[in-house]
Amino acid sequence: MQTLSSNPSLFFLQLTMVVGAALLVFLVLFTTRDILLRSRSFVIQFLCILLVALVPGIGFLLYLLVRPARTNRERMLEELVMDLSDEVRELSDQVTQRKPMPAKHMPPVFKMHPKKGQGHGKDSE
Repeated sequence: MQTLSSNPSLFFLQLTMVVGAALLVFLVLFTTRDILLRSRSFVIQFLCILLVALVPGIGFLLYLLVRPARTNRERMLEELVMDLSDEVRELSDQVTQRKPMPAKHMPPVFKMHPKKGQGHGKDSE
Protein backbone atom coordinates (compact mmCIF):
# COMPACT_ATOMS: atom_id res chain seq x y z
CA MET A 1 0.00 0.00 0.00
CA GLN A 2 1.39 3.31 -1.07
CA THR A 3 0.91 6.47 1.00
CA LEU A 4 1.78 9.92 -0.23
CA SER A 5 3.82 10.23 -3.40
CA SER A 6 7.40 11.39 -3.40
CA ASN A 7 6.76 13.25 -6.65
CA PRO A 8 5.97 16.90 -5.68
CA SER A 9 3.23 17.39 -8.27
CA LEU A 10 1.46 14.15 -7.30
CA PHE A 11 1.90 15.01 -3.62
CA PHE A 12 0.24 18.39 -4.20
CA LEU A 13 -2.59 16.71 -6.12
CA GLN A 14 -3.11 14.19 -3.30
CA LEU A 15 -3.08 16.93 -0.69
CA THR A 16 -5.57 18.99 -2.72
CA MET A 17 -7.91 16.00 -3.02
CA VAL A 18 -7.76 15.31 0.74
CA VAL A 19 -8.48 18.96 1.58
CA GLY A 20 -11.27 19.07 -1.02
CA ALA A 21 -12.86 15.91 0.39
CA ALA A 22 -12.67 17.30 3.93
CA LEU A 23 -14.23 20.56 2.73
CA LEU A 24 -17.02 18.65 0.97
CA VAL A 25 -17.78 16.65 4.11
CA PHE A 26 -17.81 19.86 6.16
CA LEU A 27 -20.16 21.63 3.73
CA VAL A 28 -22.58 18.69 3.64
CA LEU A 29 -22.60 18.37 7.45
CA PHE A 30 -23.03 22.13 7.90
CA THR A 31 -25.89 22.19 5.38
CA THR A 32 -27.55 19.20 7.04
CA ARG A 33 -27.42 20.80 10.48
CA ASP A 34 -28.53 24.19 9.19
CA ILE A 35 -31.48 22.97 7.12
CA LEU A 36 -32.70 20.72 9.95
CA LEU A 37 -32.86 23.83 12.15
CA ARG A 38 -34.59 25.93 9.48
CA SER A 39 -37.18 23.67 7.85
CA ARG A 40 -39.58 20.92 8.87
CA SER A 41 -40.17 19.76 5.32
CA PHE A 42 -38.34 16.52 4.53
CA VAL A 43 -38.39 17.25 0.79
CA ILE A 44 -36.74 20.67 1.25
CA GLN A 45 -34.16 19.16 3.62
CA PHE A 46 -33.31 16.35 1.21
CA LEU A 47 -33.04 18.63 -1.83
CA CYS A 48 -30.76 21.12 -0.07
CA ILE A 49 -28.42 18.40 1.17
CA LEU A 50 -28.40 16.78 -2.28
CA LEU A 51 -27.66 20.14 -3.95
CA VAL A 52 -24.61 20.73 -1.75
CA ALA A 53 -23.38 17.13 -2.08
CA LEU A 54 -23.64 16.97 -5.88
CA VAL A 55 -22.41 20.49 -6.71
CA PRO A 56 -20.12 21.29 -3.75
CA GLY A 57 -18.97 24.90 -4.22
CA ILE A 58 -21.77 26.46 -6.22
CA GLY A 59 -24.38 24.25 -4.56
CA PHE A 60 -23.45 25.60 -1.14
CA LEU A 61 -23.63 29.18 -2.36
CA LEU A 62 -27.04 28.47 -3.92
CA TYR A 63 -28.15 26.88 -0.65
CA LEU A 64 -27.18 30.05 1.22
CA LEU A 65 -29.38 32.04 -1.17
CA VAL A 66 -32.48 29.80 -0.99
CA ARG A 67 -32.44 28.68 2.64
CA PRO A 68 -35.18 29.99 4.97
CA ALA A 69 -34.22 33.26 6.62
CA ARG A 70 -35.10 32.21 10.18
CA THR A 71 -34.79 29.02 12.16
CA ASN A 72 -37.82 27.13 13.42
CA ARG A 73 -37.05 28.36 16.95
CA GLU A 74 -36.91 32.00 15.84
CA ARG A 75 -40.28 31.65 14.10
CA MET A 76 -41.78 30.03 17.21
CA LEU A 77 -40.44 32.79 19.46
CA GLU A 78 -41.74 35.46 17.08
CA GLU A 79 -45.21 33.88 17.20
CA LEU A 80 -45.09 33.82 21.00
CA VAL A 81 -44.06 37.47 21.15
CA MET A 82 -46.85 38.42 18.75
CA ASP A 83 -49.41 36.47 20.83
CA LEU A 84 -48.20 38.14 24.01
CA SER A 85 -48.29 41.59 22.46
CA ASP A 86 -51.86 40.95 21.25
CA GLU A 87 -52.88 39.90 24.77
CA VAL A 88 -51.23 42.97 26.30
CA ARG A 89 -52.95 45.20 23.74
CA GLU A 90 -56.33 43.62 24.53
CA LEU A 91 -55.78 44.06 28.27
CA SER A 92 -54.72 47.68 27.87
CA ASP A 93 -57.79 48.34 25.70
CA GLN A 94 -60.00 46.82 28.38
CA VAL A 95 -58.37 48.96 31.07
CA THR A 96 -58.68 52.20 29.09
CA GLN A 97 -62.31 51.53 28.12
CA ARG A 98 -63.39 50.59 31.63
CA LYS A 99 -65.31 53.28 33.53
CA PRO A 100 -64.48 53.93 37.18
CA MET A 101 -66.43 51.78 39.60
CA PRO A 102 -69.05 53.57 41.69
CA ALA A 103 -68.11 53.82 45.37
CA LYS A 104 -70.99 51.61 46.48
CA HIS A 105 -69.61 48.72 44.37
CA MET A 106 -65.97 49.14 45.42
CA PRO A 107 -64.46 46.74 47.89
CA PRO A 108 -64.11 48.29 51.35
CA VAL A 109 -60.34 48.50 51.01
CA PHE A 110 -60.61 51.09 48.22
CA LYS A 111 -63.33 53.29 49.72
CA MET A 112 -62.16 56.64 50.98
CA HIS A 113 -62.74 57.10 54.68
CA PRO A 114 -62.91 60.63 56.02
CA LYS A 115 -60.13 61.68 58.38
CA LYS A 116 -60.90 62.32 62.00
CA GLY A 117 -62.64 65.63 62.44
CA GLN A 118 -63.60 66.06 58.77
CA GLY A 119 -66.36 63.56 58.20
CA HIS A 120 -69.65 62.54 59.73
CA GLY A 121 -70.20 60.15 62.54
CA LYS A 122 -68.74 59.51 65.96
CA ASP A 123 -65.09 60.11 65.02
CA SER A 124 -65.64 63.73 63.96
CA GLU A 125 -66.59 64.91 67.43
